[in-house]
Amino acid sequence: MDEAAGSDTGLSDVGMLGNGAPQSQVLEQVAMRKHGVDGWEPFHYEKISETEYEVSGGVPALVGGVKKWPGPHSAVVVTQAELELASAPVAIVHVQPQTAALLTPALPLQNADGGAAPNFLTVVLQLPADEAGRKRICNALSLDASFFGATVTATSLADEIAVNQLLELRCDPADVKQARERAASRKPAVS
Repeated sequence: MDEAAGSDTGLSDVGMLGNGAPQSQVLEQVAMRKHGVDGWEPFHYEKISETEYEVSGGVPALVGGVKKWPGPHSAVVVTQAELELASAPVAIVHVQPQTAALLTPALPLQNADGGAAPNFLTVVLQLPADEAGRKRICNALSLDASFFGATVTATSLADEIAVNQLLELRCDPADVKQARERAASRKPAVS
């Protein structure tokens, strides 16, 4: 799809969502926040004015291993100003050196067969635009804390899931497989 002429958003006039592109992800996140219904996810957008996109979605279901939107669809309008605000750089959180050392332990084995990682939970949070909101979230997620026995093994101020998805699309599949096997074979940290 061609990008819209003169558009700062990097989005075309019409498109499908869920492709992992950073611009699309921002549009998805803003639309989900504005729609405000648990489980609602966008799948399509259309530029309806110079500064607005209509984003359509619904509650998806897995049908034959593929995400589909069989139920009723609804839409929300997202403005270019909202996209720009959501794309604003997040604040850098200063981590004390002693805390940083805690954040880099050797990764434990992911599971016995080296496959998917059921022993890990990856969460990406888009921090709010206001400084007080960012501080509240960073303080609530004290990085040197133990969460019911879970240990923080890595942190990032970027959307590493999107980065990994884009790298997988562009890298040789053999390299991706080798990287996954290497990560799965790391020895557990000794307490």
